[in-house]
Amino acid sequence: MKRVFFLLLVFLFAGTGWLEAVENRDSEAYPALETTVVTEPAGIDRQVKERSEEHSEQARMDEIVVTATRDPLSARELPVRTEVISRKEIEKSHAKDLADLLLQELPGHFQSYPGGLTSVQIRGFSSDTHGTDIKGRVAVLIDGHRAGTGNIAVIPLENVERVEIVRGPGSVVYGSAAMGGVVNIITRKGRGNPSAGGGVEYGSWDQLKATAKLSSGFWNDRAGISMTARHARSGDYDSGEGAKVQNTGYQDEAYSLSFHAAPFSNHQFFATGHYYRAWDVGNPGPTYAPDFDDYKDVLRRYGSFAYDGGLPDADVSWHVSFYDVFDRSAWNDPGKVWGYLNSTTETQTRGVRSQISLPAWNLGRLLLGFDYDNIGVSNFTKPPGQAGNPNSSYDNYAVFGEEKIDWNRFSFLLGVRYDYFRESLEPTEGLTVHSKEETFDHLSWRAGVKYSILDRLHARAAVGTGFRAPAADELAGRYEQSWAKTVGNPNLKPETATTYETGIDGEFGRLNAGLGFFYTDYTDRISGGFPTCIDGDCSWTTYKNLQGAVLSGIEVYLRHPVPVTICDRVIRFIPFAELLYYTQREIQDRKYVQSLGTDILPYVSRTNVTGGLQIDFDRKADLQFTAVYHGRQEVQDWDWMSPDYGKAVGKGGFGLYFARLNYRPYRRLNVFFAVDNLADRSYSYVDGYPMPGRTFRIGLEGRY
Repeated sequence: MKRVFFLLLVFLFAGTGWLEAVENRDSEAYPALETTVVTEPAGIDRQVKERSEEHSEQARMDEIVVTATRDPLSARELPVRTEVISRKEIEKSHAKDLADLLLQELPGHFQSYPGGLTSVQIRGFSSDTHGTDIKGRVAVLIDGHRAGTGNIAVIPLENVERVEIVRGPGSVVYGSAAMGGVVNIITRKGRGNPSAGGGVEYGSWDQLKATAKLSSGFWNDRAGISMTARHARSGDYDSGEGAKVQNTGYQDEAYSLSFHAAPFSNHQFFATGHYYRAWDVGNPGPTYAPDFDDYKDVLRRYGSFAYDGGLPDADVSWHVSFYDVFDRSAWNDPGKVWGYLNSTTETQTRGVRSQISLPAWNLGRLLLGFDYDNIGVSNFTKPPGQAGNPNSSYDNYAVFGEEKIDWNRFSFLLGVRYDYFRESLEPTEGLTVHSKEETFDHLSWRAGVKYSILDRLHARAAVGTGFRAPAADELAGRYEQSWAKTVGNPNLKPETATTYETGIDGEFGRLNAGLGFFYTDYTDRISGGFPTCIDGDCSWTTYKNLQGAVLSGIEVYLRHPVPVTICDRVIRFIPFAELLYYTQREIQDRKYVQSLGTDILPYVSRTNVTGGLQIDFDRKADLQFTAVYHGRQEVQDWDWMSPDYGKAVGKGGFGLYFARLNYRPYRRLNVFFAVDNLADRSYSYVDGYPMPGRTFRIGLEGRY
């Protein structure tokens, strides 16, 4: 086994270059797996420590998660793949935001640009980075509520307890956008003795970040508070080629507060608020059309209130919560020749979540729920001019139910959800809008089974649907711009993905490993630009449902701690790796294939690998090396000077290396050193948008 892992590490750190050479010649790429660090006191008997190690690894599979079903369940009971990035892992990663964390942790392509704009991809589907998340195909949540954005670069991590990631469709419990999967950010709760802390870090490109935090539990943790604050800035960075990438600096600040209280037994209240602001965020444009003075400002406010209750004697529990998100993104063009222009999109997302979990006739547990979401999108310019998109409003009502049945070594999951949408366009500055309200509904379902072959070996299988609702401008009314006339198509159907998956997960001693396969049939893709006539005027365009794509792939993960005792101290070597390999990425729409020049789905790499080695030096220090490989993929050429404009072109794969060192000279003091892009590689996630070269950061953190 040790030889296998030695060969694996050689492959990860030396073989990524070979993968890149091979795939750039003919093929494609992928990212990461979480790592949990468990530190132990010195002087413990080796057998006891090894048994402790095994228990800590087993705890990973037994971890209670809430995202997959909205009901707290052990990860080992679920027929769908669920990953957890813990608070300890987040802290040791020293990630700047959710995007920085997932770029190293989650397999798949990331559409990442300079200027704090990144979408996340799960199983070939991506979140939407602009405006509302209604057009997204991956749901991004905060405490189970819509985050109000698909841009994961604007979600700070200072007050995050953990991040749960569910692969595969989750529309049966979360509705629209959960086609490829769900990312749920769980806010921290204050517990334990009062604790205050802070940190400061400095790095390449004049990066500077300062953080502060305060946490405390009260009355034996029946109440608690957690507060965090941060301020960060960075100047323009250099690419891997050593060239300065102008207009890539930024400044931001973030504040978060959570409070929980359980004044009565089995009744708990939880309130949280997050504030994020970024300003003077450089927006450099692509290298083929650079813009050295455009910049962006972002403002986000999130608040929620939740009540959880239960009747233990009746084995009944319930949850009710309310949330409100405000998101403003303003793009500024100083326009020294034609004058200043500001284009702003404001999105207000609010809603209700309610559910009750109860026993169901000795057949397991039944979860019943009702959701309501209201989304309003406003677009305007300064000075007043012509907005880029019409204002819109959405109302979404949903009821759902899911039954979990445990029988001998089997665990079954059966669920269904009904969504009803009401959408309309609203009057918009500078546009001629003909408002019209449209309604539609959709039914989602899921079925899964998990079978415990042995106590620590489980087989799973599931089939389910996910959908993306048509946006208001695609469905309802019509609007006129100076350069285009667009009319919605009231007969549009939601985009739908039906996914079949199977897998096996197990623990063999300290080895934690799994193998899975999925097949997704993506249908009714929504596309625009189709000519149509309104009152004899045939200069209008509309939207249609088209054939989608077929995606299938293999997922492999493994992790194997190896404790070594030296001078009565235990050093843990933890190799880890994860692979996503697509066996199919085939576009089904023949006209789309002809326009692209390929039947391979763009922005989906065939091969995606992440892995590395974590070394824990007892309580004093830990060191981690991570290698990530994003394989070759097809992308669309948006350089209007190119003869291949709009066509698919090959984008080569690339490997990245990261290093993290944490050293604790005292129990409450941590000194860390972080290096990104260790090989100083010239690379980009999106053609024409070079990312930073080798980046160093050093920091000091303390708590009291």
